[in-house]
Amino acid sequence: MKIIFVLFGALLLWSCDTTRTHGPELPYYSFALGSRLVLHQELTIPANWATVRLQAGKVAAFGHVQEQEPHCIVEADTVLEKPQRILPDTFMIIRVQRSIGEIANAPGFFIRAGFAGDNRPTQMFFKTTFTLRSDKQPGVMRMVCQSDQYAAGSGIPRHLSVSEIRKTLGNILALELP
Repeated sequence: MKIIFVLFGALLLWSCDTTRTHGPELPYYSFALGSRLVLHQELTIPANWATVRLQAGKVAAFGHVQEQEPHCIVEADTVLEKPQRILPDTFMIIRVQRSIGEIANAPGFFIRAGFAGDNRPTQMFFKTTFTLRSDKQPGVMRMVCQSDQYAAGSGIPRHLSVSEIRKTLGNILALELP
């Protein structure tokens, strides 16, 4: 008799379940085909680099990004000895992938002394990678949006929401959803 009550209870709970959708305001939003990234103003990748960083709606120099805050990195497929220009364009988003990347403690006397042999990562980046395609600028490969989720006050680690990504891009780039 108990088994019947358990099965009935499980059936009742299962029937009350609704389809879960994650809208763009949530960090688990599933990007649909037809999403686009529109560059409104020219970006310049510095000489000897293949990336340019954006934070709080502005270009941020390498080494000046506040890693605990949302930031995006636009990446080209080539490192050149001269600056590279990315001209205003519409990039189709052909793939979106989420991942977690950790930058662990580097070996060395000062690191070991500072962390007393702790081998946990010091940073944890929850990354959303957009693979891009443009017929006009095929060398622009991707954009990665992330933040350090191990920083103090970050709360529960999670990926960035669409609104956080849009705020990071400001008026430079527009993330358009179908």
